Amino acid sequence: MHKGRDDLISPEEAEKGVEIVSQICGIDKEKINYPTVECNGVSINEQEFDLFPRELLDTDFKYEIKFTNCKFGCLEYFCLYKTNNSFLIFENCEFDYICLNNDLVTDNVFELNNKLYFFSCKFNGGVDIGQANINSEIRFNGCTFKDVFYFDIKEYLANIKIKNCIFYKSFFMLGSFKNEARFDNSIFKDYVDFHECEFEKTACFYGVTFDKTPNFSACYFKESKAVNLINVNIDKLDFKSVENYIKDNYQDKSYKNETKGMQNEKEKIKIQNEYKLRCAKNLKDSFRVLKDVLITQNNTLEAQEWHKLELYAKEKELEIQLGGDNKDSIKNIQKIKKSVIKKPSNNPSNILAKIQSLSDKYIKIYDFVVCFVMVIGKSIFNFLSSIIGILYNITKAICKIIQIILSCMLHITSISRILKFEYLKFYRKISSLGKTMLDFTLWFDCVLLQVYRNTSNHHTNFLKILNFTILMISLYAFMGFVFSKTINFISSFNSVSIIIANYFILFALIMVFFNVKRQLHQQGSILFFGIFGIFIILMMLLLSPVYIPTFCFLIYFASILFFYLLFLCEIKLFVFILRLVAYGCLIVVIILKPQLINPFAGIFSSDKLYESQFEKSLNDLNTSAIINLASILQNDFNLHLKDQNISFTELNSAKALIVANKENLLKLNVANLNIAKEVLGEKYTELLKTINQDEITENTIKSTSVLYSIILLLCIFSLQKTARKNSIVPS
Repeated sequence: MHKGRDDLISPEEAEKGVEIVSQICGIDKEKINYPTVECNGVSINEQEFDLFPRELLDTDFKYEIKFTNCKFGCLEYFCLYKTNNSFLIFENCEFDYICLNNDLVTDNVFELNNKLYFFSCKFNGGVDIGQANINSEIRFNGCTFKDVFYFDIKEYLANIKIKNCIFYKSFFMLGSFKNEARFDNSIFKDYVDFHECEFEKTACFYGVTFDKTPNFSACYFKESKAVNLINVNIDKLDFKSVENYIKDNYQDKSYKNETKGMQNEKEKIKIQNEYKLRCAKNLKDSFRVLKDVLITQNNTLEAQEWHKLELYAKEKELEIQLGGDNKDSIKNIQKIKKSVIKKPSNNPSNILAKIQSLSDKYIKIYDFVVCFVMVIGKSIFNFLSSIIGILYNITKAICKIIQIILSCMLHITSISRILKFEYLKFYRKISSLGKTMLDFTLWFDCVLLQVYRNTSNHHTNFLKILNFTILMISLYAFMGFVFSKTINFISSFNSVSIIIANYFILFALIMVFFNVKRQLHQQGSILFFGIFGIFIILMMLLLSPVYIPTFCFLIYFASILFFYLLFLCEIKLFVFILRLVAYGCLIVVIILKPQLINPFAGIFSSDKLYESQFEKSLNDLNTSAIINLASILQNDFNLHLKDQNISFTELNSAKALIVANKENLLKLNVANLNIAKEVLGEKYTELLKTINQDEITENTIKSTSVLYSIILLLCIFSLQKTARKNSIVPS
């Protein structure tokens, strides 16, 4: 048995090992193999154990004890102080359940001194090792874990190597690693938790696959350069996985204890959001830790992926703070309100309360009816009576008038009581609303993160933000073309019709937003449509002439929302058609109106974006009409009305004068107005219409250009930031 190796244990030590294993495991010595080249100790093959022989952990045998193709039952060992320095190797073995923990009575920290190697083993149950200091190396190579893997260790004083393993359930690793920790090429099918771990030396995650979101929050790496995150597979980590992590992990033991037996649903939802918020913050910190490690290693491409997830975790954090994470929050609130309503009862006190409530309602109705009849009915009756027989029944009329006055005074108290009650009710609602008022700063930050995520994947997808920018340019050009061609048709309607149309569009958009389950969109609609609704009301009251630009602005805003939703569509046919149309419009814009690409063109030089109908009509006039019109606008214009032999330069000067002073055509005095009508006839009226049309078109372009400029500037910012490879490296 000594052939091939010189470091084998002595025959005496081998006999001692066989004797120890035979006694502890309860098997015959003939089934125990002596040392070989492969095993510097004793080995057991193809044996089944109902329970794992835990005495192996306390044996003083210093050489290898190897189990091959064996099957073990449960191991439950609650150690008080420490285990011995045995060396156990398991190859192709199967375990039901392993629990190595401290003594539950003293709650001590025990010393795990055994060197444990597991090669190609299968763990059908959980692995739970906790409250220990590990002083010897532990290895798992090519193992399969079908249940939870849980290590709650105070200190890893030796190496731990977990390579090529598959974890089908959650993986929890807690503690301080004083030496090397390796998890090479392992696959984690469920959640992974390394939070609050400390790595003082090498931490290798080479080739690790995370199918679900890992948690590295509050994780400390002493040497960032010693962390190996090369070839980490996070292809399955997307924005949906972040949502699922929060949904699956916020209900921890603290949450269950706090909500146990709680009947108040509103308070329960509040606590639920608190725990979701904490979970989202931990997740954000987890992504930040990994991002910072990769940035330190100048691996900016991989860091961008974690940064993208970090920003989405921040978005979810803001949504929870805004109360918009619960998709069924509105339904829950409605259920809460319904649950507050008391069920019918035969209790006399409840019946009396109902009778009193009904009597109060009838008293209010009676007060109102009496006031109405006494004030209105009596007044009309007395007025008619006074006309019929004012001289005959003057005394009676005076008495009736006095009766009316006294009746009104009598019921003023009832009216004031009703008004006071309604005022107090309204005041309480306003006070309650003020306390729970939405923080629109948080809302804006959340919406901005959401827009960046949907348009550029948080500045990581250059092609996506380029397509969105082209879509916005094409949409603005198309809507500008539509407005310029339909402005006459829109102007043919009166102001009231257009204002009513504004409200219909506003109402339709409100319905769209409120039918969306995400409360974030509903809160945004409250902000925008509240401000815009007030503006439309003021416009109606003041009969402002800007109702047409307002209508066009609403149409443009609705178009942006519609095409934004189309841009988010994942149906490939729609995506192809939308991009084809957008790129086609962009080519037309570059050829015909390249100035549209300038975000400020519509604000500061709107006249360059449309063809002036006034100038077009002016060019259709004959020379005499142009000269006469110029003379009317400026009496000292150095041209003769009857002289038709003028130069081309003088004619252009006359046109330039008319264009520069076209607004004065709307303010001519009576004499000049009569002259203009006499000289130009109906063409003068057409000129006035074109002036109004140009003014409306210019105001429409300016109002829509403000929104277009904001969108295009954000797109340009996102484009340049996405184009930079070191966009997330701190300056």
